[in-house]
Amino acid sequence: MCLLGVLVGWLLEHRSSNPQVAVPASQTAPSSAPVAKAVAQPMPPRESSSAVRAEPPQPKPEIRQATVGLSLTNSDSPVNSQNLDENRDWARSYPADAAAWLASAPDGTQRVAVAEIVCPQLAQTNAAAAVKLAENCLGEGTNDSAQYLLDNTAQQWAVQDMQAASAWALAKPAGEQRDRLLQRIAIAESSDNPADAARLISEQMAPGPTQNEAAISVVYQWAQTDAKAAMAWAESFPAGDLRDRAIKEVKNVTAVLAGNPPMN
Repeated sequence: MCLLGVLVGWLLEHRSSNPQVAVPASQTAPSSAPVAKAVAQPMPPRESSSAVRAEPPQPKPEIRQATVGLSLTNSDSPVNSQNLDENRDWARSYPADAAAWLASAPDGTQRVAVAEIVCPQLAQTNAAAAVKLAENCLGEGTNDSAQYLLDNTAQQWAVQDMQAASAWALAKPAGEQRDRLLQRIAIAESSDNPADAARLISEQMAPGPTQNEAAISVVYQWAQTDAKAAMAWAESFPAGDLRDRAIKEVKNVTAVLAGNPPMN
């Protein structure tokens, strides 16, 4: 009995020094401990959508000028290369810098080559500015490429703003250049208002090959929407080759639209 009492006392004393508390089933540890949540830093708040879409601040003029100077160090730039294809590649890579370079570039083929890339792109958003750049390329002794570029750019401008483009061209001195510009503007006008385009050709352009080609272009465009009116205008031309061409053009357009072959 004494030994049994000592054993029981020892067991009670050992249990109180090492308690084993049962864990309720509802408080058992999860299968994956949330250690990452305890040590991870809180995620910073995201910027609002309006802040994300905000326009970046524009560089100061002196910084912008430095950027242009940096692009001119490229091996394909007009400063470092006389190869016109390389100059065009440079303009494609640095369109804004190329436009800035054009504003004060010397006359010559390099200026025209760069403008051939810059002006059509610029004309999509600001045709008036593109026309100004193209016109600046018309230096003394410039080849026909500069005039062709100006003609194309003026036509793009007329598509966007017929009134402004027409006023600009009509203010030019009478001559071949003015007639070429009016030809392109009339072609642009003929898509929506062929009668106005016909009036521009007959009243503002001098007789000659440029006027004749402009008339044929407008007759073709007009015949697609109103063959009767186009034929009436063609028949009003003086007898001769132009009148015959214009009448044939209307007949050919009418035949094609009807699914028939054109005249020979």
